[in-house]
Amino acid sequence: MAIQTSIKRSFLYWNLVYLVLCGGLGAWGAYDYWVTIPAQEAAVKEYTALTAEQSELDGRAEFFEIQKKLRAGTADQQEKATFEKIRSASGGNPLPLTDEDVARYEAINNILTVDFENTPPQAPASYDGWVNFYVYFIGCGVLGAPWFLWKLVSRRGLSWTLEDDGSLVTPDGTYESDRVIDIDMALWMRKSIARVEIEGVDDPVLLDDYENQDAYLIVGALAHKFYPDEWTEEAKLVKSTDDDAGSANSEDQDPDSEPDSEADSEVDREADG
Repeated sequence: MAIQTSIKRSFLYWNLVYLVLCGGLGAWGAYDYWVTIPAQEAAVKEYTALTAEQSELDGRAEFFEIQKKLRAGTADQQEKATFEKIRSASGGNPLPLTDEDVARYEAINNILTVDFENTPPQAPASYDGWVNFYVYFIGCGVLGAPWFLWKLVSRRGLSWTLEDDGSLVTPDGTYESDRVIDIDMALWMRKSIARVEIEGVDDPVLLDDYENQDAYLIVGALAHKFYPDEWTEEAKLVKSTDDDAGSANSEDQDPDSEPDSEADSEVDREADG
């Protein structure tokens, strides 16, 4: 009966999961890099400018309030120090507040209350930009997602068949049984990959049991054909009969038994002496 492989459902499932995951992370990284982070930086810049303007208007208003107290002789020492500080920062006496300044002050308070809830916005971390661009957008979106998509598309419809007459049908062609000359099992136990040597073909045929359902049956049939003493038809190592015999002998032997040869007894006596 011919043995034919097919793509494993688990292979399709996991590559589809990785494709969606990488695509989602790539989109997330792109949105954060080009939308979220610039918006955060703009919010920090706007908040800083508004609070600076608000502070300047507060200072001008406070300056003239203190000036009135100075003229009335009711200003204390702290207010006098504040008065001089404001005048020094302004390079002289600041201009009195106009109606436009008062309206602007109220508008700033409204923006800070409504848009910022009187809370400074958090600036993005210094590494946020390159992490979102290089790790998520480039690594996952540009490189990762196409890779898993290619794996799904490239494996579509591929199969390998070992016919009853021993010929091997592959996506690259059909090889008669007499052209199948060997199988390399060096990677089988570690990676579930076997290399089938074809006469007249430089590159071996790869059989991957991780990706292909029932590939192990083809591998087992060929390995048992070329190395019947080493591999079973299910691509498992043949259990050594010598190991079985050794295990049986070790189980039958009594570890507490005394040496029964004269030579052993003589050695024991010399050691005791």
